[in-house]
Order: sequence, then structure tokens, then C-alpha cells
Amino acid sequence: MRVLAVKRISRDAESSSALERQELQLSEAITKGHYTVAGWVEDATVSGAVNLDQRPSLGLWLRAPLVHEWDALMVTEQDRISRDDMHWWSFIQWVLDNNKDIIVLDDPGFDISTPNGRMIAGIKAAQAANYRNAVKEKKLNQTRHYRKENLWGGGTWPFGYRAVAFTHDNATRWRLEADPITAPLVREAFDRITNKGESLGSIARDWNSRGILTALDHMRLTNAQENRVGVKTELKGTKWTTSTMTAVFTKKSLMGYAMHKGEPIIREGCPVTWADPLLTEEEWERLQEAMAERARGKGGPSRPATHLAGVVFCACGEPLYSNTSRRKLKDGTIRNYSYYLCHSWSDRGGTRCRWVTSWQKSLIEEILETRFLAELGDQEILTRTYVPGVDKSKEIARIMKSLDNLTGNLTGLTPGSAGAQTVIQSMREHEEALQTLKAMTMIPSRWIEEGTGITYRQQWDQDDWTARGDFLRKREIFLLIGGTTKDPSARLEIPDHSTRRRGEVAVFRGQDASIRPTAG
Repeated sequence: MRVLAVKRISRDAESSSALERQELQLSEAITKGHYTVAGWVEDATVSGAVNLDQRPSLGLWLRAPLVHEWDALMVTEQDRISRDDMHWWSFIQWVLDNNKDIIVLDDPGFDISTPNGRMIAGIKAAQAANYRNAVKEKKLNQTRHYRKENLWGGGTWPFGYRAVAFTHDNATRWRLEADPITAPLVREAFDRITNKGESLGSIARDWNSRGILTALDHMRLTNAQENRVGVKTELKGTKWTTSTMTAVFTKKSLMGYAMHKGEPIIREGCPVTWADPLLTEEEWERLQEAMAERARGKGGPSRPATHLAGVVFCACGEPLYSNTSRRKLKDGTIRNYSYYLCHSWSDRGGTRCRWVTSWQKSLIEEILETRFLAELGDQEILTRTYVPGVDKSKEIARIMKSLDNLTGNLTGLTPGSAGAQTVIQSMREHEEALQTLKAMTMIPSRWIEEGTGITYRQQWDQDDWTARGDFLRKREIFLLIGGTTKDPSARLEIPDHSTRRRGEVAVFRGQDASIRPTAG
């Protein structure tokens, strides 16, 4: 008889022992029974509630062509097949219809060929289903209790935090605290994105080069270093990408909020907090705005990449995009020309601006360099760091809302009842928190400027054009150019502060003095 040896576990924690034990028992039974092995099936970390035809490995053997390669399915225990009674009966019908058989090693009397045999097997399937449902309900009750007590229920640590054991109600429980390694990285990324204008992609490349681990790998490494028992320690080697950076820095868990299915858990009108915030609500909103703005900047028609993208603009306000063309000269040689065109050049609806001109790349670079060095060359480069203030007005408003909700909850409750006492105690706690917040001194947010000891000209001279473009974009310095190639007019826009946006600049109308390129 050709047997299909099937192994299954529900948790990775079993993989080092349960799968090995199953394989040993199956191998001994196959040798002793002189069976022919049609194949080995291993579905690790697959719940018994998953239907058999949907399992990654076993499902392949229930369909052609592999379904014709075996006669009997062999498992060590019946619940390795299924822990769902309805799936069980469906599979039994499939087995009988396809002239297959089932061998269960811990039940020598297992027999589905007779009504009584199927009844006994069905009772065992129902027991397995009841056990699974009991475990599921216990887990749900535990999760509800953890949420009520603001305890960490398990899973991958939110980036910037780590789980720390402590004693709660005479039992060891876990709570989230700022991680000494990843919490500073959250602050670093916030500063680089919101204050310095860096992209998620550039930060991802930098973090990969520095060997910074992603959230899951950092947690597993910490587990290994601290010799934690019953947890995963094998690193997956996942790298940072724009997508993984986005997933981390759009989560509200950065504000210490308890999360469920990607959304904050709300209680009495306020988000439940797991831990102290790594970012204030104001900072989190600034971060989302900065990332959204960069994402919007990637839209529009696809154009060839250029080191001055987002730096040079037509006088009409549209960006200039780079292009190249190949021309055959009289001597037969091929020459490549690099130039810039107004974005409106591609508009076929008749709305092209009056400055639709083909600007030579070298001319654009010369004009930009001349104006930039003339206006900023001898000035010292300053770094600006945003220092968040202390403003608890939003938290005060949330607590006031919660107090209103609690006051409403008292309606209909019997005075002195357990429910009324619970609500009154919550109101007392909210009142205490409210008084604490109101007593705090409000400090406005501010920017701190520090000199670098380097002038703009020194920085410009040591960079190539790719670095210069990046330098100008981060500082939101850009060039508006109009007129003609023989009589160009240009204006360099330098923001007064880092929050100046390109869209706030009025359309250039060519009133500035012309800049004529030098000969040659």
C-alpha cells in the first residue's frame, strides 16, 4: 500500500520536537508495516481549523496529479488531520468517494468503512473541535483581560518598543516600554523626514548599510540575547524598504496607543495607551504630512530621472523635466543632447505656457550655480532642529470627553451598585489625571539653529551635481526660469523657514533682471 505520511503543527514553538516525534513514529510504522512511501507532507504552523484542501502542502496531494499517487493517509493522531468537525466529515466523504483510506497510529481500531467506525471517529472529531473552541475562547478572554488592564498580549513588538516582564496580580505579565536601541531610531527617522526632507528610500538604504534590524528581527535577536524561553530567535534577514518604512512610520503605536487590527483601541472616547509615546500627536501628524507630501511629489507623468528634479521650474510654475535626443552630425557621428522642457509641453489640450522652450542642460546648471552662489555662497550653512513643546490641550480635551461619557454611563445605574462604583472610580482617576495635566507648564514648540562652520560655496564646490540637487531639494531652494535661451530671466526661491512649500510661491512673471550666460 502506498501511504502519504502527514505531519502538522499549529505553532512554531513545536517545530523542534513535535514534528520530529511525528516523523519518527511515522517512519517506524512504515518500516514495520512494509508500506511504500508515496510522499511526506509537512504543514508547519497550520491550524487544525484550516480545511485540508487549503493547506500549503497537503492540499497539493488532494488534487491531480498527486492525488493518484497514494492509497492511504497516515497520521500519528486523528486531530493532526483536522480540529474542525464539519471539515472532518467533508474529508471522510471525500476519502470514501475516492477509494482512499486513513491510518491513525495511536488508534489501531480506527475504521471508517463501517457506520460504527465512522461514528466513533466522528465523536473524536467533535471532541477535538470542542477543545479547539475552548482554547480559542480562553485566548479571547485573555486578550480582553489584557486590553482592560493595558497589558501587552504578545506578538511582534511595535518598532521603538520592547516587552518587559513585571508582576501583576501575583503573576508575571508583560508591558511595553521604549526600547533603548530602536526608540532613538524612531526619533532619528522623524527628524530626517520632517526636518531634513529625506526620503524613506534613502533612510532605508542608510539603515541597511548600518545593519539596523527590522522590528521582527530586532525582537528575535533580543530574545536570543536574553535567553528567553519558548519564543522565536531565528533571524529572517528582512531588509528595510520604502514599504517597510511606511508600514512602521504610519502606525499610531508610535504614540504609545494600544492597537487592534491596525486601529487604536478606544475606551470611554480615548485611545488606550500601552506605553509612553515616542512621538507626540503633533509630531505624528507632522510625520504623516511630510510622508504624504513626498508621495504626492512622485505623481504625474513619468519623466526621465534627473538630478535637478524638483529644483528647476518653468516661469509658469510647472516643473522642468529632463530629456535627451540623439542627432547625426554632418561627419556621420552621433551626438547626445541633454535639455530641459516645461511640464506643460506634454499637454495636448492647448494650455501650454508661453515659455515652452528647450533649455540646454549646461545653461540651466550655469544659471542655477551663478544665482545660488551670488545669493548664498558666502553664508554659513545652518542646521535647524525642531524641538517639540509641551502642550497638553488635546489630552485635556480627550479626558473631558471621557468624563462626559462616564457621566452619561451613570444614568440608570443603581446608586451604590458595583457598576456605579466602577464608573465613579474611573471618574476619580480621570479627574486626577486632568488636574495633573492642567498643572503642567505649557512650552511652545521651537526651532534651534546651529552653525556648521561650512559656507554654501564650500559645500557646493565639494559636491557633484547629483549631491547638489539633493542638497537644494532638502532645503526647498529652487529656480524659476523664463524668457528665451538668448535672453533668460531667473529667480532663485529661498524659503524663510523649513515649512515653506513650493505651492506657496507666486507664479513668476519675468520681472527680475535677466541673467546672461558667460561666453562659451
